[in-house]
Amino acid sequence: MAASDETPMVQDLASAGVEEPPSRYLVHEQDRHGDLLAADEMPEPIPLIDLSRLMDADEADKLRAALQTWGFFLATNHGIEDSLMDAMISASREFFRQPSEEKQKCNNLVDGNGKHYQVEGYGSDKVVSEDQGLNWNDRLHLRVEPEDERNFAKWPSHPESFSQALGD
Repeated sequence: MAASDETPMVQDLASAGVEEPPSRYLVHEQDRHGDLLAADEMPEPIPLIDLSRLMDADEADKLRAALQTWGFFLATNHGIEDSLMDAMISASREFFRQPSEEKQKCNNLVDGNGKHYQVEGYGSDKVVSEDQGLNWNDRLHLRVEPEDERNFAKWPSHPESFSQALGD
C-alpha cells in the first residue's frame, strides 16, 4: 500500500480526539533500538550547541553526545536573525491552524494517490508498505535555499506571511 488520502494526517487524528495513536504510529518493543533512552532517563536540559564554536573539539564532542543521546539539540549562534525566526514560527503556526483542505493544497503527493511522493510540501513520510511504522507528525517541508530552487507550487498561498517573511 502506498501513501494516499487513506493515510490520515496526524493533526486531523489529534483534533478528532483520538485518545491513543493508531498502532502504525507505535514503536513496538522488538523494533526499539537498545541504546535509546526513555523520556525519564534523558539528561537535563536539552543540549545547547553553539554553532559558532563547532570547530572546537569540545563543542564537536557536545554535538556528537547530543545526537547519540537526545537525537536533537538547540542551536545557538547560527546567524539567523531573530526577527526572521519569529516571522517563520508565526507563519508556520498560522499554516498548521488552517483547515485540512487548505493545507492539502500543498500536499507532497504529486498525483494524489501516493505513488509519486516528493519530500517538498505538506504531508508526512513516504508510505511504502502496509506494515510500515509511521511518525506521529505532519510537516511542511519547503526548500528555501538556493532561491532559484524554491518550488513555489508547494508553498502555501495562505498565510501570505510565508513568502513575506522570506522577502518574496
